Amino acid sequence: MLKTLIGGIAVGLANIIPGVSGGTMMVVLGLFNRVMSSISGIFTKENPNRLDDIKFLATVLIGAMIGLVVFANVLEWCFGNYPTQTMFGFVGMVAFSIPSLVRSEMKEDERLNAKTPTSKKALSILGFGLGCVIIFGMMLIAPEEKELVITSFPALDLVYLLKMVLIGFVAGFAMFIPGVSGSMCLLIIGEYYLFKSLLANVTSFDLQILIPLAFMGVGILLGIVASSKITGYCLKHFHNITIYFILGLVIASSIVLIPLDATYDMMMIISCFITMLVGGIIVVMLEKLA
Repeated sequence: MLKTLIGGIAVGLANIIPGVSGGTMMVVLGLFNRVMSSISGIFTKENPNRLDDIKFLATVLIGAMIGLVVFANVLEWCFGNYPTQTMFGFVGMVAFSIPSLVRSEMKEDERLNAKTPTSKKALSILGFGLGCVIIFGMMLIAPEEKELVITSFPALDLVYLLKMVLIGFVAGFAMFIPGVSGSMCLLIIGEYYLFKSLLANVTSFDLQILIPLAFMGVGILLGIVASSKITGYCLKHFHNITIYFILGLVIASSIVLIPLDATYDMMMIISCFITMLVGGIIVVMLEKLA
């Protein structure tokens, strides 16, 4: 139980960092298959272990919430004091995760391609392009967030609460896509800083914060269930296309996260380069653990 709780905390830490995949963290900690089977078991009509599955998932989710809240406060400080350097740390995490994704997933893709017709290879390349287009398209249509640390939250109304369900769904859905970060997706669509600031202030027990987070939690649960079903199906039946699609998402993400509107002098360039390397080292260390 304690090991599962600690694993959940690590997954929560991963999910608050744009560029770090919660799904990858679950694989590293040996939780991924158990989480997938537990979600499937809950919705299986005849399952004598349903109670154990519920307890296991509840422990992981409680740990993840602890990790999310604790690390959200750390990121509040980082964005408040070193916003550009922090973003380059995320860029390093995403960029350094690409070789790992290629090595781990494309080996299977190459094996399948040995017997794959040229038409299917073309579809795989099309999947890669679609992944890139989606990320760049999201960047173009996303509203610009001017506040990196949000202290004044929107008033509670139906539209805002439904938006929180959607934000939670995006974060939860991305959790089971290898190499894709839910926080990175929120960053691209312009909702990451709201998500982070709400989590950082949860201990104030203000209803203006707790109620939106509750609706976000509903969205996260819906996203997890949907993602576990869809991702498993796509990887089983359309492995090549799915992997190329994921690779397109990750590569495009490493580009769009670069803060182009920052003012760069020599000291800023050096500090950004260092934080980018630190982000990359964190990812490499996780790979070694895996």
